[in-house]
Amino acid sequence: MFHSLTFILSPAWFVFFGLVYLKTDVWAVTAHALANLQVSAVSYIFVLCLFLAIAWALPKKVNAQDTATHSPEQEGGSGLKPLIFPARTTHSRFFPKKHSFSYSYLLIGVPIGWRGSVGSFLSVDIPLHCLSQQSIWGRPWFAVHAKDYLERAGEDLGLQGKLQSYLKTQGEDIRSYAYAYLITAPRFLGYSFNPVSFWYLYNTEKELKAMILEVNNTFDERRMYLLNGSSASPGESKDCVEEDTSSRTFRNTWTKDFHVSPFNSRKGSYTMTAHDPFSPRLSNQLGTIDNNITLKSSKAHAKLVARISSTQPGIDPTTLTYSARLRFIAAWWWVGFMTFPRIVKEAGKLFFRRKLHVWYRPEVLKESIGRQATMDEIIIERSFRPYLRALIESSSTSDSSACRLRYISPVPHPSSPAAGATFTPKTSTADPEKDEPIVFKPTTPLFYSRLVRHSHISEFLSSELLRDDNKDRTFWVSHPESFVHIFERSKQMSVGALPDEEDEDDDQKESSSSILERYGWRLLHFLRNHRPRVPLDKDIIEDGNEKRKKKQKDDIRSFDFSPLDRFTVRHLSPSQSAQYRSVVTKILVSDVVAFGHPEVMDALGYLGRVAVSWGIVRGVKYGVSTLLSTRG
Repeated sequence: MFHSLTFILSPAWFVFFGLVYLKTDVWAVTAHALANLQVSAVSYIFVLCLFLAIAWALPKKVNAQDTATHSPEQEGGSGLKPLIFPARTTHSRFFPKKHSFSYSYLLIGVPIGWRGSVGSFLSVDIPLHCLSQQSIWGRPWFAVHAKDYLERAGEDLGLQGKLQSYLKTQGEDIRSYAYAYLITAPRFLGYSFNPVSFWYLYNTEKELKAMILEVNNTFDERRMYLLNGSSASPGESKDCVEEDTSSRTFRNTWTKDFHVSPFNSRKGSYTMTAHDPFSPRLSNQLGTIDNNITLKSSKAHAKLVARISSTQPGIDPTTLTYSARLRFIAAWWWVGFMTFPRIVKEAGKLFFRRKLHVWYRPEVLKESIGRQATMDEIIIERSFRPYLRALIESSSTSDSSACRLRYISPVPHPSSPAAGATFTPKTSTADPEKDEPIVFKPTTPLFYSRLVRHSHISEFLSSELLRDDNKDRTFWVSHPESFVHIFERSKQMSVGALPDEEDEDDDQKESSSSILERYGWRLLHFLRNHRPRVPLDKDIIEDGNEKRKKKQKDDIRSFDFSPLDRFTVRHLSPSQSAQYRSVVTKILVSDVVAFGHPEVMDALGYLGRVAVSWGIVRGVKYGVSTLLSTRG
């Protein structure tokens, strides 16, 4: 009796029901509390331990007497509904060292085309800005947002629109897939860490014909694999990877090209065996999940087997009573929060106990999606995009390098679709349907922070292309030689050139500028000239391959303003120019004092502001106390 009373009066319950009442983003509350230093770290750890103890003690099954029948929601044309899948994931490593672990996991399944909410328990495909306008009581506990899936941009398209857009980029006929179902880890109170999502694609006969495996790593990078049951790895027959039409099993093998774990290289292959949750022909309304993925090394050694399977049939959230929903939330709320800590825990075991080799994280390939851009990289991209457009549009047809260019930016842009923005010379007479444009895709936002470190853009691009492998390249381009030549002629073009320092226009511009702006640009110029010199490799490339190689020399030239600097000053607004200058200066300073990490500069700036504020408060306090003591 005493134990039960203690359990009911636990402080964690008060915190939990406080969240029920507030119904707000838990991370916003945490950030606000930390910013104001209202709660100590010990209190956070104590409450977290109590939460975990409560969640462990509560049952994770939903009993039949806890359900009640409600009218079903719209099913998106497939006859299926949103479902909850209590699940379990297991990992077994066989090579080079044995290691296994298993833990609980929560999945949500949604039919593509279904959009709405199940009370305040679950929302599907409702834009974030719409949810933020709802009252506190109307915000959902669990949510699936289109923003979190497939391409970064296009949230307004919804899950169905983004799926159709992705299939088109893969050359697929969207009419071949009449129905689709997504199984994924949901957001809880705005937070989600989602390692893998499964898209099941069905034809008009409601047969599983293809799957999309959407993988996210801990570096915020993403890779989508479109699997149609017809791709075989080298040395493997096609028959062993096709869909098993005699059962409900879908099997596919494909080459690995995405970095997921620091304990595995980017080489090797995957084999996935997945069971159709709703076989046969979408008739199993509740469904079960059972997917196995085997990782093989480049020498065909089985290294790792990962399995995720539901522990019970899917739960229809529309049939849960209020008390059942509350008990479910109390039992499962912590699972999503613990996914990343669990990964870190197992990584620590592999590194410290198993002594596994750690692989360097390579930059993503063009088929993958890089991490989200920082604010500094977004500011640079806002200058680079109009600069690139001006370069292309100002080229003349008499120039051999004049050509159309499709720019696929890793920074989502409202006016650019996922396929990218196409720039065309204004005097071009080429037929857009016949002449293929140069395709330029920065694979990671790191491209922009590397770019502004250099005065000579064409040489930076050449050095990126001449790397021995793709592990450290930050962009991909379809026609390297023509692309580099576009930037080689930028100095002769008015779009990227400013008058010389001695010209009258520059004197007039400098006299009308503020003192801080003039000295800001001079500081940037100074930092560029005092960067560590790197050897210049005068390799000449043609179609991505080396043609001939000259002897390496040290670059003894002056590091002047880059064409991008000059374009920003002359053609963009003063506020954009000031933002760009500030960001580039911070990046150059970080190379000297922060090992090339601008985020360290942000942290130092924050600590500096805190120190100054503390000094002011202490000074005021000392002045007041001195004044009072003098009067006394």
